[in-house]
Amino acid sequence: MPREMESASAAAEPVELEKPVGSDEKVDFDEDNDPEETMEEEYEYEEVEEEEEEEVIEEEVEEEVEEEEEDADAGKSGDMQIEDEDEKKKHAELLALPPHGSEVYIGGIPHDASEHDLRDFCQSIGEVTEVRIMKGKDSSENKGFAFVTFRNVELASKAIDKLNNTEFKGKKIRCSTSQAKYRLFIGNIPRNWGSEDLQKVVSEVGPGVTGVELVKDMKNSSNNRGFAFIEYHNHKCAEYSRQKMTNPNFKLGTNAPTVSWADPRNVDSSGASQVKAVYVKNLPRNVTQDQLKKLFEHHGRITKVVVPPAKPGQEKNRIGFVHFAERSSAMKALKNTEKYELDGDH
Repeated sequence: MPREMESASAAAEPVELEKPVGSDEKVDFDEDNDPEETMEEEYEYEEVEEEEEEEVIEEEVEEEVEEEEEDADAGKSGDMQIEDEDEKKKHAELLALPPHGSEVYIGGIPHDASEHDLRDFCQSIGEVTEVRIMKGKDSSENKGFAFVTFRNVELASKAIDKLNNTEFKGKKIRCSTSQAKYRLFIGNIPRNWGSEDLQKVVSEVGPGVTGVELVKDMKNSSNNRGFAFIEYHNHKCAEYSRQKMTNPNFKLGTNAPTVSWADPRNVDSSGASQVKAVYVKNLPRNVTQDQLKKLFEHHGRITKVVVPPAKPGQEKNRIGFVHFAERSSAMKALKNTEKYELDGDH
């Protein structure tokens, strides 16, 4: 194991009020009352009355302050309820959209075809909920392909069978299942978490979680390997949760997770076979993302580097995640013979 603070090692893992009380003093009501004493007594009573008035005013002020605080708290509570209602409404809208597998890729369409033309063409199969024709940034013409979303998976499958290799406005088109992204990769998960722990958190973040694949540690079955794949009802649900979880304030326990799209290709293969991120440990406390990128970029194109903030007491053992564009590049970085050097140390 490389020395602490001196080396960066790659592991095969992807890289949390009261009124005044009356006086007991007695007043002398003898007939021979001294005028001076009477004046003193009257004076004393006047003082008491003034004190009573002052305290009543104070009570009224305090009551007003309390009422204002209650109104403010009620306002905050109302705002939270509105936010909660807005969230619930948004979640319901996302869940009402067609599920993953309902979108069809259509290639070879004429460059002058409109969304209206394509919708009319595809509605011969069944209900179409959305048509997206891809266009160039500086061109009014389309790129020759589009994505059509049907109400359900069955209609999408039927469209592929019936419309593939048919003619649309004089051109033969190609139809296939769209590779829409609906799976997220999450890294830097607490090692002692189980699938239920992760399921609870991600389900609270956004709607439509249909599957949680938390990769287990083969050497220690009670731990996970620090990463997982989350499947969603559709792309929109996944995108909604991705944006929420990439917020710097979002944590898994005390860990700042890395969140990205999972590779949509080979979706039926095991999760581990799609990992393109390298987990790096034993990093110096002052390591930067640029340093880590330069250290690994000779293996292939790097799409992202993440260095989570160090936990208290663990500043000497920083960790990082290096995301490659291709899995083969990540595998090169994991060779046992590979040596990495930072600040002149191996």
